[in-house]
Amino acid sequence: MKNIVLMLLLIAASSQAYSQTLYVSDQLTVALRSGQSNEYRIIRYLVSGTTLTEISKSKDGSYTQVRTRNGTEGWVQSQELSANPSGRAMYKAAQNNIASMESKNAALKKQLADIMNKQSTTQKKLTDLTSSNNQVSKELENIKAISASAIQLNEDNQRLLEENQMLKNEVEVLSTDNQRLNDNQENDAFLNGAFAVLIGVMITLIVPRAWPKKSTDWA
Repeated sequence: MKNIVLMLLLIAASSQAYSQTLYVSDQLTVALRSGQSNEYRIIRYLVSGTTLTEISKSKDGSYTQVRTRNGTEGWVQSQELSANPSGRAMYKAAQNNIASMESKNAALKKQLADIMNKQSTTQKKLTDLTSSNNQVSKELENIKAISASAIQLNEDNQRLLEENQMLKNEVEVLSTDNQRLNDNQENDAFLNGAFAVLIGVMITLIVPRAWPKKSTDWA
């Protein structure tokens, strides 16, 4: 029993090692049979381009045992198989590739259009930002000019305040001098008046004495 199992395993391993991918030749349908002749029942019909895995060959090579992708096994006439895909399958594959490429091309065109649109939007934003930057630069220059004018005005105002304070100080000095002069003039006037009164008194007292007396002798 063990020998039989071992033999079966060896046969299965050799079949797997020998396997290769085959295709149904460029015909409409090919019969997949249960045995190595037309006398065996047809398991199913295989359409042109069907992918098959080769399992083994008959002794005379006229039939090939194959397995479909869904695991169905059977025998197909070797002349109906080809190591290359059929023209129909290749044409269909080419059509599928063309459709896929067209779909990718359309997607790439759409992506390119989106990129162009985004680039246009970005360019517009860049133009707007450049314009805004120029406007801000102008406003900054105006602010700098106004600030410079304000600083100059502040300095001029400070100088005028200092000059005004100096003038106030001069006015106060002049007022003090004027008050002193007025006081001096009043003192001089008082002294002059007092001196005049004194002179008058002296004249009143001295002149009568200095004047000769009239004689009163009637002899």
